[in-house]
Amino acid sequence: MEFARMSWKEIKALDKNTIFFITVGSIEAHGPHLPIATDFLIAKKIEEEMVKKFNGISLPSLPYTKCHYLENFAGTVSFPANILKNSLVAIMKSLGRQGFKYLVICNFHMDLFHLRAIYKAIAKGRRYGMTACEPISAAYFNKKIFEDIEGEMHADEKETSIALYLFPDLVKNYETLKPFKVNIGIKNSLRKFDKIGAENAYIGSPSNATKEKGKKYFEALLKACEEGIENIMNGKIDMPEKLKIFLRI
Repeated sequence: MEFARMSWKEIKALDKNTIFFITVGSIEAHGPHLPIATDFLIAKKIEEEMVKKFNGISLPSLPYTKCHYLENFAGTVSFPANILKNSLVAIMKSLGRQGFKYLVICNFHMDLFHLRAIYKAIAKGRRYGMTACEPISAAYFNKKIFEDIEGEMHADEKETSIALYLFPDLVKNYETLKPFKVNIGIKNSLRKFDKIGAENAYIGSPSNATKEKGKKYFEALLKACEEGIENIMNGKIDMPEKLKIFLRI
């Protein structure tokens, strides 16, 4: 059910244990072959499946966020990370004031500045009686979704495969793209793509993508999200270790 289509009386009558879902950004370059809303479109598909499974409520989305690594490419719309954080906190404050308890943030954008904003919002939301989670990044960084394919990072074999499965009509000429890989160590971890040679806004081998791989990856994403929802209902919140380190920077 969509929050925006409900009346205030219908919302007031909801069970206070109802799970709310919100999809967040991004709008950024994803190679010459994928739409700029790739991360958002994938996350929205995850949300749609979870809303059905948990009989939840879909909040209006927040598609804009911080896009640090690709902000120099045409099509990328990058917001300060605090805008996302403050927006999520405001939503949780409002829902908490109405007596609701649970929010699931559906996300497939792994920009560290973006993730930091989400996790700061989650922490602050507890002040208002809200328990929230963003389950995909934890599974992503713990390698529970994708096999460890060396050098696959952005608009790559994995993302292109998921796109072929979910929205094939938006995928263009991926078969002709040559692999581009770069070592992303500590030295390059915060450098923008155009500064490390990724001039076409992808890192990896999109030409290796298949619809079959995309189906497998998407099912793994759904499983990770289900587990995350079950965890928050049991009072567990799993933050990726890499993000814990980044939050201390």
